[in-house]
Amino acid sequence: VQTCALPILTGVDAMVHAIEAFTSINPNNSNVSKALAREALRLLGANIRAAVENGRDLAAREAMLTGSLLAGMSFANASVGAIHALAYPLGGHYHLPHGLTNALVMPEVMRFNASACAQDYAHLAHIVFEDFPEGTAGAKADMFISRLAALSADIGIPQSLRAVKITENA
Repeated sequence: VQTCALPILTGVDAMVHAIEAFTSINPNNSNVSKALAREALRLLGANIRAAVENGRDLAAREAMLTGSLLAGMSFANASVGAIHALAYPLGGHYHLPHGLTNALVMPEVMRFNASACAQDYAHLAHIVFEDFPEGTAGAKADMFISRLAALSADIGIPQSLRAVKITENA
């Protein structure tokens, strides 16, 4: 299924790696994993739009590459979570790119996890989005999830299972 350019999807996949690593309850998650995730998200959040809008922007692409590397390093010990757990079977069964399936399930899984991850999401919101407003952790977590979904839509990623031809009865 051709849905959008793979480089866009790999950027979102890297963001999911970092978010899940930062919020992981794996006992091997450490301050180092969290620091790698934060820096990955700073680079990815600051550069994903520029990299998508102008594929010749080498500075943005280099930042995305570095962010992706750091995100991968962050989840090496911390592991990933439910977003990936749901994305893998969707991709395998429906032959969809991994980054796409992550993007499709990310908002709902994050909403499900928000009560347990509100403080972490609120912290990450200010890293990914420079202009993020102040508020309670819960309100910031909700807005973070909404802004990530809006970013995904803005860069051309389908926003529903229906949009990639996965029916409700599936």
